[in-house]
Amino acid sequence: MEVVTGANGFLGAHLCASLLLAGKTVKACKRKGASLAQFNQIMDWRLGADMALMQHLTWEDADILDYEALLKAFEGARRVYHCAAVVSFWPKRRDELFQTNVEGTAHVVNACLALQIPKLLYVSSIAAIGRSGKGEMITEETPWSESKNNSQYSITKYLAEMEVWRGQEEGLDVAIVNPGIILGEGDWNKGSCRFFKMIMDGSSFYTRGMNGYVDVVDVAKVLIHLADSDIKGQRYILVAENLTVRAFLTMVAQKMNKPAPKREAKSWMLQIAWRILALKALIDKKEPLITQETARTSLNTYTYSNRKVEQTLSLKLGSIATCTERVISRIN
Repeated sequence: MEVVTGANGFLGAHLCASLLLAGKTVKACKRKGASLAQFNQIMDWRLGADMALMQHLTWEDADILDYEALLKAFEGARRVYHCAAVVSFWPKRRDELFQTNVEGTAHVVNACLALQIPKLLYVSSIAAIGRSGKGEMITEETPWSESKNNSQYSITKYLAEMEVWRGQEEGLDVAIVNPGIILGEGDWNKGSCRFFKMIMDGSSFYTRGMNGYVDVVDVAKVLIHLADSDIKGQRYILVAENLTVRAFLTMVAQKMNKPAPKREAKSWMLQIAWRILALKALIDKKEPLITQETARTSLNTYTYSNRKVEQTLSLKLGSIATCTERVISRIN
């Protein structure tokens, strides 16, 4: 039996679909009362005529902040895939970020150790890898460095990795993946799916930043490969392509037959925007689309190497163009 934390989330749902298609039995963990709307839509997209496979999936209400609930959920697991996390760049969610991403991961690690789970697969982020200040390609060996430019999210993912490595030191077999911006079918109003909605709605702005992108199906594929292998104590950057924001949005626009963004959002514009949205958030209590952290990071230029995953695992990550075409076909 495979156990997935955060199974009702974007990546968790896609991973569950991939596990079922691979013939696995899955226990899907979520918080009590969490919505399954996105999960059900992704299952419909991914399984299609194979929806009968859902009989091999069971749900367990297990918040990763509840250690006792995790012990119950993980009982009898062959592998645990830890996908549950909070992704936010809003200062008001700082405590939630640290509680879920760091303390929650510590609970997952401790539960795996207590039950002697054979293997833990942890989904981290490229945000948890060090940044090169010289424009060099970032690899798994690029050291983490303290910086005022690190987002609270990146700090919590780095600290969560430290919990996973602690588990390894205490006898737990682990492997970590560090995906870039994960693209795929999901709730068009959340996460990276908003890129597609933004173009659909006619946005004409882009920023000058560059980042790494990867297909959600490939992230699931690598996780399952690592779970089924004897590999342990390794981490892998999952980035299929490094693209400027403008290049990516232009690609999306072309495939949607929409106008490509032509207006660069300058730094001063973003500084004004996040301040206005911060004031609005004080009133409506909703997380703003642009924060001080996202305004800053959207201008950064980073390039990531996928050499380790493609050469040592012999796994080729699919093109972002192909992924984009598939995602857009779901919108239409």
